[in-house]
Amino acid sequence: MSLNWKEIGLILQEADLTGSKIQSVIQNSFHSVTWQLYKPDRGRFDFYTEVGTQNSRINIVSEGIRPKKMKKLQRFEQFARKNIEGSIIKNCMQMPFDRLVRWDLDNHGRALVIWLRLYSASGANIIVTDENGKILDLMLRRPGRDEISGSHFVPEVRTEDPGKFEIRDYEGSFNSFIESYYTQAQREESLEELRIRAQKQKERELSRLEGSIISASRSVEANSNWEELKNQADLLSAVSYSIPKGSDTMELTDWNSGKVFSVKLNPSLSAGDNVQAFYDRYQKAKGTWKNACEELEKLKDQYGKLEKRYEDALTVTDDPESDLRRLRNLLEKKEERSAPVQNHPGLHVQIAGWNIMVGRNAKENDELLRHFAKPNDMWFHTRDFPGGYVFVRYRKEKTIPLEVMLDAANLAAFYSKGRENPSVDLYYTQVRYLRRAKNGKTGLVLPTQEKNLTIKTNPQRAKLLLEGQENDL
Repeated sequence: MSLNWKEIGLILQEADLTGSKIQSVIQNSFHSVTWQLYKPDRGRFDFYTEVGTQNSRINIVSEGIRPKKMKKLQRFEQFARKNIEGSIIKNCMQMPFDRLVRWDLDNHGRALVIWLRLYSASGANIIVTDENGKILDLMLRRPGRDEISGSHFVPEVRTEDPGKFEIRDYEGSFNSFIESYYTQAQREESLEELRIRAQKQKERELSRLEGSIISASRSVEANSNWEELKNQADLLSAVSYSIPKGSDTMELTDWNSGKVFSVKLNPSLSAGDNVQAFYDRYQKAKGTWKNACEELEKLKDQYGKLEKRYEDALTVTDDPESDLRRLRNLLEKKEERSAPVQNHPGLHVQIAGWNIMVGRNAKENDELLRHFAKPNDMWFHTRDFPGGYVFVRYRKEKTIPLEVMLDAANLAAFYSKGRENPSVDLYYTQVRYLRRAKNGKTGLVLPTQEKNLTIKTNPQRAKLLLEGQENDL
């Protein structure tokens, strides 16, 4: 509830602004201004004005409360610094039966008028005119009301008392009462808004971590048979002398259980190369499993800490100021962490700790290749369709988990002409093995030492990954 005209009159009577010098003008928001004043018989003091909101009001500010400043200097504040600061309020008056206040200023011999129209609807404004009513500037430009610089402002003059407004019950100073009343109302409103924001942010962050935990768990499970692979490699190595040339299977007997089973061989490889291929599979599975286990533990630890941090911030105590401070700190820190993540063309996705760059067109592909991709990064691209390039950033002594590779391949398919196909063939290789096509189109490269990959396209999964382009998934 905003102030009525009788309450405004009482505040102005207590404030006694006539004779005050405007030392500084600070715009606190798009709807509020703090006037820093000086009067010889009372010293420095601040006068707060807010227009166009449900809490529209004016009041003397208590000592020790520093005015909030906007991050960017606003147009009206710039005008006030140049034209209003240093002025003397020669007369402060309220228009009859109205929420319209007039300040007559003397700005080093230049006459100015400030109109404070303390409405809560579209009529609210702070208007600066010359002595003839020509608008010099105003806080809220309203062309529909012809309230723009250069127009003339003619205030409405009311002659009758509406007779339905009364002053609220209060004790002590009415200025202090109004300041306390609206500060408390805004605090409660702000606190509830911050709780809602924090809760939504908590759900988003935990959901993304849950996705990463599921991905890492799948990678652990998919490679948990590395000991079995080593056992197969050892058994095959022990009988490699008896493997017939060109064989595609070989029967082995487990030394511990006595169980007989068959393994598939590559008939185009020699016995020794087949054995080495089994050891390679074992080493890759072991490395991937180890990395996935480490990543899984790290993600679970992050999840627990994140959950506790939000629970602590969202806990309601008997100290609203403390609750407000904790929520603001939480949300501001999140914004600081998130802001600098993406500094390259295209999109940025993070999956289970792996950073992925996504080019969506030839220009972004070319920019990423020229200026951002490193030799050890892994490059993914659809084989039979034009489309975007996807790069999985290199991590020292880490093997890219299968789940991350499949997600990267799915993103490459999603940004290709083959996105509607049920399955897509891709190839991948390190950036160091890419060669630019001579006289080729922008971004066109020829891969060498590439490996093939076929996936089932999953647009829903791709969209889920892209929902948090600059956040951990």
